Amino acid sequence: MPSRRQLLAAFGSAATVGSLAGCASDDATTGTVTRKSIIVGVPRPDGDPVDATVALLAFEPDRRLIHGEYDPIHAGAAVDRVGTLSVPRATHDRLNDHFASVRYVVNIVPADGRPANGLVTREACNALSLGGTATVTPSVDDGVGHLDVRTATPPDRPPADVTISQFDLDTRLNRK
Repeated sequence: MPSRRQLLAAFGSAATVGSLAGCASDDATTGTVTRKSIIVGVPRPDGDPVDATVALLAFEPDRRLIHGEYDPIHAGAAVDRVGTLSVPRATHDRLNDHFASVRYVVNIVPADGRPANGLVTREACNALSLGGTATVTPSVDDGVGHLDVRTATPPDRPPADVTISQFDLDTRLNRK
């Protein structure tokens, strides 16, 4: 079983839902969709499930670059080579059957002000395009940040480059 340090090194901050403490629930944020991820709770024989990212795509506005990685076994139907992360119902159901939890996390970065990041529904995650614009209302429930998506528009032009790699989740978690 990998140590907490190994898991954090492997997944970095992508497996952590950003804190929205101090954000009022009626404060909307409008900005660029810069990150989308699928995080699952991997069951363990003893103790709580371990969070692991099965898909993470990020957009760099200054270079118009989409990059990321995904496990094709678990998230292959959700990621395409043009930089889209959209989770079909069947994929969500398979993830739910295989893992203790499935969560969708997005980051919205405004031109000025504080970024908003948190959990969204599968449908809201699918409606958001990397590099597009979204208006969200952040909230906190039991210490976990959530975003209510108010509006979403696609990017005005395609990314300059897309670099997406694959990995094996079981190998990453030392389960093989």
